Amino acid sequence: MLKASPPAEPLVAWRSEISAGLISSLVCLPLCLACGLLVFAPLGPDYVAAGAAAGLYGGAIVGFVAAVVATSSYIVTTSRVSMALVQAGLTTTLVNDSALASQPAMIVTAIMLCLFLAGLWQVLFGLLGLTRAIKFAPHPVLTGLLNGVGMLIVISQFKPFFAAHTLWPTKPAMLVYVVALALFVLNYPAIAGWLRLPDWLRKIPGSLAGFIAGTVLYYLISIPTGLDLGPTIGEIHVSFPPAMPLGPVFDGSITPELTAVLPHVVLVSLVLAIIGTVETMLAFRVAQQLDDTHIHPVRDLAAQGIANAAAALGGGIGGSAIPSVILLGYRMGGRTRWTSIFVALSLLAITFALSSVLAQVPRAVFAGLLLVIGIVLFDRWNLQLLTDVRSSSEPQVRRHAVYNLIVVLAVMAVTVFSSVVSGVIVGIILSCIIFVINMSRPLVRRAHLGDTLFSKRIRSADDLAILQQTGRQRAILQLEGALFFGNADDLSLRVKDLFNSTDMVLLDMGAISDLDISGINALRTLRQKATEKKRRLIYCNVRPVHAAIIGNGIGHDATSPPMTQDLDSALEWMEQTMLDRSAARQGQADELALEQIDFLDGVSANEMTELTAVMTRREFACGDTICREGDAGDRMWLILKGSVSVLLRTDGHHERRRIAGLGRGTTVGEMALVESVPRSATIVADDEVVCYEFPRDGFDVILKKNPVLATRLLGNLARELTRRLRQTSQDLRVSHH
Repeated sequence: MLKASPPAEPLVAWRSEISAGLISSLVCLPLCLACGLLVFAPLGPDYVAAGAAAGLYGGAIVGFVAAVVATSSYIVTTSRVSMALVQAGLTTTLVNDSALASQPAMIVTAIMLCLFLAGLWQVLFGLLGLTRAIKFAPHPVLTGLLNGVGMLIVISQFKPFFAAHTLWPTKPAMLVYVVALALFVLNYPAIAGWLRLPDWLRKIPGSLAGFIAGTVLYYLISIPTGLDLGPTIGEIHVSFPPAMPLGPVFDGSITPELTAVLPHVVLVSLVLAIIGTVETMLAFRVAQQLDDTHIHPVRDLAAQGIANAAAALGGGIGGSAIPSVILLGYRMGGRTRWTSIFVALSLLAITFALSSVLAQVPRAVFAGLLLVIGIVLFDRWNLQLLTDVRSSSEPQVRRHAVYNLIVVLAVMAVTVFSSVVSGVIVGIILSCIIFVINMSRPLVRRAHLGDTLFSKRIRSADDLAILQQTGRQRAILQLEGALFFGNADDLSLRVKDLFNSTDMVLLDMGAISDLDISGINALRTLRQKATEKKRRLIYCNVRPVHAAIIGNGIGHDATSPPMTQDLDSALEWMEQTMLDRSAARQGQADELALEQIDFLDGVSANEMTELTAVMTRREFACGDTICREGDAGDRMWLILKGSVSVLLRTDGHHERRRIAGLGRGTTVGEMALVESVPRSATIVADDEVVCYEFPRDGFDVILKKNPVLATRLLGNLARELTRRLRQTSQDLRVSHH
């Protein structure tokens, strides 16, 4: 009987790429239209349809060209509102120029020239490797800039409804409709759940649901009631190939009026390139966090620039990679450049096949969607800053929150009350100042592997052999300075690389002087990556204030040791975890036999009987004191199970400092066999301890009855002390490396 063969994997992959591209294009469609309308709105109602066409052309061209030129991945490039707002600002400036106000065609040429130059700037950024400088942009500066852009978008959507010297809107019904649509989009997941919509409807992005529902409701409300909800886009004139607004630039027919404003166009193009590059790099970071997508900074940023230049040649609006669309495409199965190509081809097909349908979409729908985009641009981190300023009990946390909030408000205010260009310039200046203030030495002061750096816990020879063999599975990074926007990515890359060759990575943060939001984000990403790869990321010596910040920002793994523990305790935890996990320990009982104690190496069965006759089996609970500092030094203990800590009194005999730990298979208090002096330290059980107590009197009995055995014991003791001294010397060499 013949069995049906399973579908070929390539066919399944192609289906995933096509479905990801089609669904993503539906999300990009309203965004492209909204961006085009935003850029061309200052030219007046006669250019609304032209703006819609420019948005569609731009979305298709940048998506296709970027996908073809860049490294193959599912990263989708399309029109971006933040970039459209910069172009819209240029449009407004040129419209208000009395010399150019009567030349709308030249203004469109200037807009496209600005985008073309921005594309060239981006290519230059990529070739010069300036993408590395993007990571030095402080988070407060980026937040302030995005807040300002979001505020400008919100203002731009409300402003047309209010004439000068009046608080009553000119079209109240349309204003209510726009606000209601924005609220619907923002709360769509909750509304879909409340209405118990099918799962496939709940998964639709809110912007797409708002675009469809808003258009339908527009006609359901306006036709029977006659309410004025605003006009539609109007007839969209499309052609292939599209018209080239840059024609006058290349044939030298630009007017003197346009020539006079070229310096301003060049400046805006530089700002447009910076914003596009920042947006793109943030989107790339999202892709890297999804599945470790390989990003080639030079090629991929240059591809974005080439795509924007191509969009300008085709009369389109500029764009960049968008995190939300990247996430959608990835979830739909997109994994290669074909996802973005299918997005571009779908937009192009919709542009030419459904232009008459798109002409009937109400402008109020795009006003509502732009309002949502403006609101979403506000970073939730702003709320965390306000909370820290008002209620944080840690002075350092509050001080940093005030400092960051001032930067955010400064950049935001300049962006809103001056321009996006001014906001970017102020942001760059503040970035340089903050970088100089926070500049520090390399973050990683020392790096060790577990076969060169051990804890002070004294272990049996067998356990030490296991730790030596598995040492390269444990890595220790001792950090120093500020963990901030300038070095967070470097630390992230280094730890991710260690995850490929080690099981556990310990970050010693005792010398970390400062920790900002970028550092927190890096630690959050590393924790997620550790979980994915089934690795352990451990911290030690974290200052309480930093531990609180990390705990609030990313939480703490209850199965890991406390972040505030010292380095030695963290090393002990790593070693014990490795020993418990080691195959060499599987099948062994928790309690060793006396014969397995290093101190009794070479002792025969008859001699063991003699020894047990003078020793006493003892058990201690966790926290029990085995002996105290100052007690008579008249006995030693052979540990069969558990571990103990050796403590010294400090600070006027009120506090104890842990100086060493000893595990099963070792001995403690052995100097009692050599000299009779008071105890120099206190010994406390770390957990349940089972041991044999060997008194000095018992050793004297063995010395008289069997001097050969006594000599062998002293030889084993000397060998053990020599091994401990050698290990201490090695630790000192490592710590001073």
